[in-house]
Amino acid sequence: MQSIPHSAVSPFPKYRAIALSLALLGSFAATPMQAHADTIDDYVRAEMQKRRIPGMAVAVLRDNKLIKEGTYGVASIEHNVATRADTVYPLASMTKTFTASAIMLLVQDGRIKLDDSITKILPQLPAAWSGVTLRHCLSHTSGLPDAITDDVNIITISGDRDVLLQELEKLPLQPAGEKSVYNQTGYMLLGMVIEKVSGMPYEQFLQTRLFQPMGITGAKFGDAWSIIPGRSDLYTSLDITKDHSKLEMKNGRPVVMQDKIYHYGAKFMPDHMAPAGLLNGNIHDLVNFEQGLASGKFIKPALIKEMSTPYKLRNGQNGDFGLGFMFMPFGKQPAISYGGGAATWRVHLPEKRLTVVVLTNLQGAQPHALAGGIAALYDDAAK
Repeated sequence: MQSIPHSAVSPFPKYRAIALSLALLGSFAATPMQAHADTIDDYVRAEMQKRRIPGMAVAVLRDNKLIKEGTYGVASIEHNVATRADTVYPLASMTKTFTASAIMLLVQDGRIKLDDSITKILPQLPAAWSGVTLRHCLSHTSGLPDAITDDVNIITISGDRDVLLQELEKLPLQPAGEKSVYNQTGYMLLGMVIEKVSGMPYEQFLQTRLFQPMGITGAKFGDAWSIIPGRSDLYTSLDITKDHSKLEMKNGRPVVMQDKIYHYGAKFMPDHMAPAGLLNGNIHDLVNFEQGLASGKFIKPALIKEMSTPYKLRNGQNGDFGLGFMFMPFGKQPAISYGGGAATWRVHLPEKRLTVVVLTNLQGAQPHALAGGIAALYDDAAK
């Protein structure tokens, strides 16, 4: 066993280490290779064996058209249940991109503006937070204290939202707009904004304004306590403490196992964190979401472009995030991504008009590398 970078395995990754690995993947994409089904399937199966991934689903889109979909392995090792196209996976922080899209719908409706103060909409929040805008929350530049104190074991300050807000008010606030720092509090607040402005519960708004119009039928909210029909079991490549109560940490980093995996025993979050990471969905749901966003039928292209543009920090440099998306190079190409749980990933290469979605049921699967590897196989064919 060895300790590995926090960003490579966290259910809410910090992503900087990922940028390097995608850049390296992009560098080998220049090698000519015919991207056909057998090549992709062979690559996926080899990587699954190497990484001990039980089950996986893949979708590839070019010019917003589905050109490849595949399912591999098992949804449950214990029950020997094969994965299917409708197998549901915990999407974890992929949820944030859905939440961001819901906010953009309200912007499009003229109900809110991205530079509205969070306290203007939610006046019950601390007055000291008045400098934080919706744009700051979306781009992880809010400077707010984080509601989750351990994003490997997903430990929140409080399971009660009112108590949580009271405790957060006592913690230091950093200047908004100065740094990109991955943050759960901002997305919890965005969920509260959706409820306040729309007059609907968060989940109902997404169901009514995103899921139903886009044909997203398998998506359900819930943690490990929830019964989600067709959901895959979740496994982890991270070691656990001797009392089996949580994932092992060593020198502030999770510890990866080289020779085995565990059934993940404790993936739960309070309901008020749903906008940050409680969505479950299948590969068709992600394809429909991607096609829905790219079509411009639901959210105007100008707003999608704004979501897909890095936030400009106060020092003039680009931040790591847009509004629900993140940025890192793929070789010398730009890439726009989102992912979650160290198990799921989506990467879009605008220059190649190529999008790859990877869903796995293994925490620590390095899905960014899997998606990047698949994109690299298609890269030459897109030239």
